[in-house]
Amino acid sequence: MQSDLNEAYRGRKILVTGGAGFIGLNLVERLVELGADVTIYDYAMSRSAEVMAEQYRDRLRLCQGDIRDEAKVEEAVRGKDILFNLAGKSGAADSNKSSLIDLDVNCRGHLTLLEACRRINPGAAVVFPSSRLVYGRPRQLPVDEDHPLQPESFYAVHKTTVEHYLQVYARQFDLRSAVLRISNPYGPLQGHDERIYGVANKFVQAAVDNQPIRLFGDGTQKRDYLYIDDLVDALLKSGIKASSPPLVMNIGGREVVSLQQLAELIVRLAGTGSIEHVTWPEEFLSVETGNYYGCLQRAENHLAWQPVTSLEDGLGKTIERYRKA
Repeated sequence: MQSDLNEAYRGRKILVTGGAGFIGLNLVERLVELGADVTIYDYAMSRSAEVMAEQYRDRLRLCQGDIRDEAKVEEAVRGKDILFNLAGKSGAADSNKSSLIDLDVNCRGHLTLLEACRRINPGAAVVFPSSRLVYGRPRQLPVDEDHPLQPESFYAVHKTTVEHYLQVYARQFDLRSAVLRISNPYGPLQGHDERIYGVANKFVQAAVDNQPIRLFGDGTQKRDYLYIDDLVDALLKSGIKASSPPLVMNIGGREVVSLQQLAELIVRLAGTGSIEHVTWPEEFLSVETGNYYGCLQRAENHLAWQPVTSLEDGLGKTIERYRKA
């Protein structure tokens, strides 16, 4: 499949909104290695993005701007073949404290990009990273894509809303897209001074700093964890397979473990850190969804994709990169 990706992306013009963040940087690194011509569009450029742009100066450009800026987004979208629309405001608990801001960024921002496609680049394909949180508290496990959508936070509501935007743009304007309902990604390429993305990365950072990993409650809720290389593979394959109507797929990890088991594994692999159980803060308890792991059969059928990285290997690589950073 690597040769297929090389053929699919070599020389293609790619836009990655939110490309200076954790998922974006990992995706951009792979894209330039595949020979793509990549533009990062982000509100605030990270130092990591600047270093990468210097390294790949012939194939990577930086464009700083807000995803809600119609003129800048239109210029960024012009002439691109595939758009990975990673821009947005993250955090389920935060969204419930600032619902209007979350609405403005995560809905109006994405709608601004889709309108730019409709007006000046209707042939582009759009890949959208949704979230497992659109399902809310699962009724059964594993969760497949036909499970009812019952969000517990405004963040998840707005992810669901963008999925519906893509359905409308497919029906009305034949826009091709893919929706990935992603579960708990983790991995390297996140700056030490930046907001830490995801629970696994938070745990790794604490252990590497020889600080206690703070577990809310008893830590018995079970989740699947997705190593970033596997997620990037799914994103890349989705860019090739985007369709009208949108292809909607769960993207998750190989293994299902409790948060307690995750923390214990990280402490063992890092050789530092400890585990501290604390009372659930109300803001996080209100959006807690309990056990979750997804059915990945649709992604395997449509993308020939499966997660290949074991949790121990992925965490080991992440810990090593965090220490070097």
